[in-house]
Parts: sequence; structure tokens; C-alpha cells
Amino acid sequence: MIYFLHGTDTHRARKKMHDLLQSLSVKRPNSEIFKLTTENWNASQLDELVGSIGLFDEKYIVVLDFLFGNKEAKESVLEKIDKMQNAEHWFLILEGKVDASTVKKIEKASYKTQEFELAEKRKEAPIIFSITDKLLTRDKKRLWTSFIDLTKQGIPSEEIHGVFFWAVKNMIIASRVKSQKESGLAAFSYSKALSGGRNYKNEELEKMSSSLINMTHRVRQGDGELEIMLEKWILEN
Repeated sequence: MIYFLHGTDTHRARKKMHDLLQSLSVKRPNSEIFKLTTENWNASQLDELVGSIGLFDEKYIVVLDFLFGNKEAKESVLEKIDKMQNAEHWFLILEGKVDASTVKKIEKASYKTQEFELAEKRKEAPIIFSITDKLLTRDKKRLWTSFIDLTKQGIPSEEIHGVFFWAVKNMIIASRVKSQKESGLAAFSYSKALSGGRNYKNEELEKMSSSLINMTHRVRQGDGELEIMLEKWILEN
């Protein structure tokens, strides 16, 4: 059986997946859970999991976690959709934005499908850019306070993360070029980034950027909450 979760709001989709795993584990306490990602993708293992017949009541649960980023994995999953549909085991397919034809094919074979879409950006969303001033001046205390205020206002951690990455990226660019024209940034953005970059060493900026990128991978893998990671990142830089 297949449970298909997809959409641009990957945070809510992943939370639903964890809820399903907990619920299924209660119903089938002896079920083993297998998780396939692009990092541990193995076509042979999927063949074995799809083709295996459960002995007695020993059913298992297979999580296919954002596999469609791998073309081979996506093709392999779609080829086996009908077999997954008729299998005795549960296959939880978790994906982000998926093309319409693929959604239609999986929906047709799924026990249930849920789509999670991000709400439209609020008009007041630009308020999050106010936090960059504290980052550029390296005012850790005010940066942390501003972060807490934004989260209390309901600004999603994903948006704050995006603003941080944008600001750090601009500081790195400004530090590497000789002019605003060469940077490709708007004059105001270049000026702010150039000034802010002087408060950090180049290696610090590179490390900050790498940490922000790493966060997105960890969140996708279900290895922690983005809000907690961001707060730790603020306090460490």
C-alpha cells in the first residue's frame, strides 16, 4: 500500500510522515522500517523490498524520502508503483514539488495522497530583512533578539534561513570583487554587504555559508528542527 505526501511545504509533509510512522508502528509494533534516500539509494534493495512477501504478520514499512532528485531512482519507483500498490507492506513516498504527470500516476495507485503547499507570502514578509542589519554589524545579542521576535510573529524559519543565506552570500561576493559592477549586486546591497563583510574573516563567512547549506540537508533527512539549528548558528557566529 502507498501513502503519498508531496508539496512545497516540506516541513508539514515531513511532520505528517513522522505522524504516520508513529501510527503504523503502534498498529504493527514489530514492523521494521526501511528508509531510502538519494544518499543510500540502491535499486536492488528497492526490488527486494517491493518483491518480498511478508511472513506471518511481519510486515514492514518503507520510506522513500525525496528520491526523485535522482533520475534513476524516480524511474525505478514509478516502474514499481503497481507492485507497491498491491504489496502487503506500507510504502510512504515523501517528495517536494512533483510534476503533474508523476502526481497523477502515483495518486492513481495510492491508498491516500496529501499535498502540502506553502501559503502565499504575507505582505508584511519584508520585515524579515530587518534582521540582516544585526548580522552585518555582527551584533550577536540584537541578532538573537530579532530572531526570537520574528519567530514569535510567526515568520517561518525557512524564510529567515533564506535571508541569512542571502546576506552571507552577498558578503562573500562583495569581498571577492573589486567593484559593485563586478559583483552583480544592486548598489545598496553591495554597499551593505561590503561594509558588513569587514566584520568577518573570509574563512568565517565560508563556514557560515556551509553551515546554512548543511541545515537544509539535515532538515530534509529529518535530522532536527530548522528553528533550533538557526538559533544555535546565531549564537556560534
